[in-house]
Amino acid sequence: MKKSKRIALMAFMLALIIIFNFVPISFGPVTLGLMILPVLIMAQMEDLKMTVVTGLLLGVTNLISWYTVKAGALLAPVFQNPLVCILPRVMIGIVAYAVYHLLSKLLRPKYGEVDGQEVLLNKKQLFVSEKAISVAATACGVLTNTLLVGLMALLLFKGQTFGSTAISAQWIATLFSVNFVIEVIAFPIIVPAIVFALKKIDRKTTV
Repeated sequence: MKKSKRIALMAFMLALIIIFNFVPISFGPVTLGLMILPVLIMAQMEDLKMTVVTGLLLGVTNLISWYTVKAGALLAPVFQNPLVCILPRVMIGIVAYAVYHLLSKLLRPKYGEVDGQEVLLNKKQLFVSEKAISVAATACGVLTNTLLVGLMALLLFKGQTFGSTAISAQWIATLFSVNFVIEVIAFPIIVPAIVFALKKIDRKTTV
């Protein structure tokens, strides 16, 4: 039963990855990178292995999109490099997973004993701590993605010109500033709500 649930969840996340990669969500000049949502969710729902696999699937799918539907884009040669396109996507999950589980241990709510059974002393504290931990893990995952993509692009293509665009530290800052601000605000709102809902459903189906 548990294995079937994991397979179904992975299949669902892969479907989202494909949709978000090939049907980007744009608001004017800003494109919201929803494709990283499945990795952020898996980092807080499943084990490290499942998280890394999801990140790898995201990276490979994104790479394929840069060789197909996005191949004509000015900066396609930059994002067709696996170090720019795949490595950061895998690291999103690893960092988010590490932060989530580390904070879960450090901020674990207090439990006590009632009639010989361990019970949570403050349910409200559990809800607040879970939300705060999820927000922190999500924000760190978004930051990891932005910094690594920019860093890899800068290390591999610094000084090169694509059309009228020269790869430089200033270009990296300009390219990611607006998107990053939107994502670092939006994702810590969206992801914890999804994770909370999925865990609630999982608890009900398990009982």
